[in-house]
Amino acid sequence: MSDRTRRTARWIVVVAIVATAALGCSARPRVAVFLQAAAAVPTADLEILRNYASQRCSVVAGCDISTQGDLMLAQRLTGSYVGNSITVEGMRRLAAALNVDHVVILRIVQWDSQISYRPERSLVLLGATSFLDTTLQILVSPLGLLFGIDKTATVGLFVSVFSPAGDVEFTTSVTREDRPLFSLLTADPVEAAKEAIDAALYQVAVAL
Repeated sequence: MSDRTRRTARWIVVVAIVATAALGCSARPRVAVFLQAAAAVPTADLEILRNYASQRCSVVAGCDISTQGDLMLAQRLTGSYVGNSITVEGMRRLAAALNVDHVVILRIVQWDSQISYRPERSLVLLGATSFLDTTLQILVSPLGLLFGIDKTATVGLFVSVFSPAGDVEFTTSVTREDRPLFSLLTADPVEAAKEAIDAALYQVAVAL
């Protein structure tokens, strides 16, 4: 085979690979992901979770995701805002403006932090320090009581997937808790929300 023939063959292979990749990319569904709060969620946390939900949907479901700027512009242009509810016609206008195959709406319906007391944890620490002298035991005992205080951050999501025609394609609900070892200081509803978003999107990926 001549050098010219080999070069031509290599070019054909390169063009075929590029064309295949382009076709693969074009086959990816385009999705709009909205994250709304039906509970008292701090604004800064909500923005963090909106970006997280979009990024994770792209990774988990393998979709092209509309940017947050696209979502805001489409709602303003169509006068259709995703809040506690949206009409079928509003959903159609929104999907058409965004040119998407699906609209995913995640609503935070629970955002709680609860503090409880677990005496068994205090007893473990107090028992472990029982060999100390009386003075040190008196100093350590408040730490034992503090060690027994437990904080749980709980977040609940309700998720809906809509078609461009405004039909409901899929719904699910997910609840997750964040309760690390030193939970009084480190339990965070944002971490619980991220776990809930991941769990919900793995279910949504099957429906898309």
